[in-house]
Amino acid sequence: MRLVRLHGRLSLALPLVAASLLAVACGDDGDGGGADRRVAGQPDPDHAAEVARDPYAVTCGDLARQTSHPESARLVIHAEFALARDPALRRVVARETLNRTGRSVYFALTEICKGRDPSFKPAKLAVEAVREGKYLAARNRPG
Repeated sequence: MRLVRLHGRLSLALPLVAASLLAVACGDDGDGGGADRRVAGQPDPDHAAEVARDPYAVTCGDLARQTSHPESARLVIHAEFALARDPALRRVVARETLNRTGRSVYFALTEICKGRDPSFKPAKLAVEAVREGKYLAARNRPG
C-alpha cells in the first residue's frame, strides 16, 4: 500500500521536475542569448484568459515562464491537459491514459520550443506529434 501512495506522489511531482528543467533549456538556441529571451513573472491576464479559452494559444514563453510564477505554471498545466483532451488524441488517451497523454503533450511542447522564439505557439505541432507517437512520456516500470 505504501508503494502505491509513493507512486501517486511521484506522478504528481514529475511534471514539476520537468517544468524546472524546461526553464533552464527553453528559449536557449545555443548562441548564449537564452537568458535575454526568457520571460519572467506572472502571465498577462488577457493572454491567460485566451489560453483558458483556447489551449492552442499557449506559447514557448509561457513554458519558459512557468517556474517563475505559480500562475504561469497553472496556465501551462491546464493547457497541456486541455490539449490532451483534444479529439485528435482520443486513441492515445484510450491506450495511454489521460495523465500520460498530458505528460506526452508537455514533453512535445518543451521539445518543440527548444530554440524557438517565446511568442511561438507549439500546441498544434505538439498534439500532432503525440498523435503520431513521436513524443510519448516514459512509462513507469516496476522493479
